[in-house]
Amino acid sequence: MRILCVITNLDAGGAQRQLVNLARGLKQRGHHVEFFTYYPQGFFKPELDQADIPVHLCLKKSRYALTPVLELRRRIRCGSFGAVLAFLETAVVYAELACFGMPGVHLIASERNCDSNASVSFGRLAKSRLHQLARTVVVNSHAHRDWMAAHFTWLNRRLVTIWNGVDTEVFRPAGNASINGTLKLFGVGRITPQKNLPALAQALAECRGRNVAVTLDWAGKSDDPSCHRAVLAAVKNHRMEDVWHWLGVRKDIPALLNQYDALILPSLWEGLPNCLCEALAAGLPVLASDVSDNARLVQGGVTGFVFDPKRPNAIARAIAQFALLDQSTRRSYRLAARSFAERELSLATCVAAYERLLMADRQNRLPA
Repeated sequence: MRILCVITNLDAGGAQRQLVNLARGLKQRGHHVEFFTYYPQGFFKPELDQADIPVHLCLKKSRYALTPVLELRRRIRCGSFGAVLAFLETAVVYAELACFGMPGVHLIASERNCDSNASVSFGRLAKSRLHQLARTVVVNSHAHRDWMAAHFTWLNRRLVTIWNGVDTEVFRPAGNASINGTLKLFGVGRITPQKNLPALAQALAECRGRNVAVTLDWAGKSDDPSCHRAVLAAVKNHRMEDVWHWLGVRKDIPALLNQYDALILPSLWEGLPNCLCEALAAGLPVLASDVSDNARLVQGGVTGFVFDPKRPNAIARAIAQFALLDQSTRRSYRLAARSFAERELSLATCVAAYERLLMADRQNRLPA
């Protein structure tokens, strides 16, 4: 099958990582895969070049430009693509408009993030109506699917949940961390209000008050200056400068995961966090907010703990609870995390789920 993947750009983001991994997996299964983007950021382009997957860039020159829609429609027709996979909100809208009147194209619109507490705006409602132009709407968490099914009932028959996939050969355990008296936590993600980092700074201060020795290294891009300033101020106000270390954007996340005792993710909302899935694959226990499908991914008392992200004392309690675990118990958490990832979160499982959607549709359209 000829498949065109559509996304805003190839920047260092979770959705980009997932679509690139999916494209490589589909190509390995014998499909012809290409990419279409409309912003030039190319963090993941070398991986596509290495996999010999072409990337078509149609520069979007203004906010409301329709050029990407027209060029995308032309590309679908000229390339005889039988399927289009679109990730990220605006890219999905463009793909839906471009595929209008093309019944032979299986359009999969994928939603990657959901704040279940947010109200349904007019824009959100309109975009969900546009999903009726897609044959399948894939979400990457059961929580997101339940939310959409409740708010947009006309999409129920189109909604499918597929968890993110992790390359379990790249993300894998490498030895066992030893307890040296200081709990080493790792966090990763863009520095945005969603990540709830001021609350994490307060929680770390509470840990110090409980005599829990802990350090935090955070890796990720900072492209929201006001948010970054707010986080820096929180770290300073709680006197956590000696505890909190910034790593910036890193390409060695698989190796980094093996240098820590646990991953911490205090987000206020999520889709299905790549970093959480990757940590489990690397055999790293996880301390995560109880949002989206996190409680399905992180089994309390087995692979980590979940907490209420709106309560810094709850975050601190989870950190302290993990810090008290002995070496043997932490090792059991690591083994359970890896086992769960191999069973539920492998890239092969994710790719196969998308392929089943595409091939089932193709078989249904074959003449008798």
